[in-house]
Amino acid sequence: MNASTAANTLSAAGIGAIRFGMTLDQAERAVGAKALLPQPFDPACSMVRFPALPTLRFMVENGIVTRADAEAGVENAVGAAFGDTLGQIRARHPEAEVTRHKYDENGHYLTFPSADGRAAIILEESGGQVTAMRAGLQPAVAYVENCL
Repeated sequence: MNASTAANTLSAAGIGAIRFGMTLDQAERAVGAKALLPQPFDPACSMVRFPALPTLRFMVENGIVTRADAEAGVENAVGAAFGDTLGQIRARHPEAEVTRHKYDENGHYLTFPSADGRAAIILEESGGQVTAMRAGLQPAVAYVENCL
């Protein structure tokens, strides 16, 4: 992985210049652009986007960037891709924590916690394939419905 790829790799700590735990102001300064805010913007919890990172939505809770939800094609620290199967992920990462999906009785969550357990990458598997990916701080990364 080259340096520019590593810089844009989603990890439990963040992606690019954005680190989970930064304030929204710090994240905006880090990427050099204002976040695109939903209307209405709920300061308690909203999902925002940055023009430089169009395939990611960032959760902001009370002014703190706590999580990112990725679309297909986003590089990540566990090397998973949308469409990968549960078997493929488990073969590469037997240490992944596998739990039942909240809404899909045949689906699963694959959790890759940070060393200190304060953050994680979570993959959702449904219909036999990875269908969603997110990373961030606990407990925000574990929220199934994004902002409630």
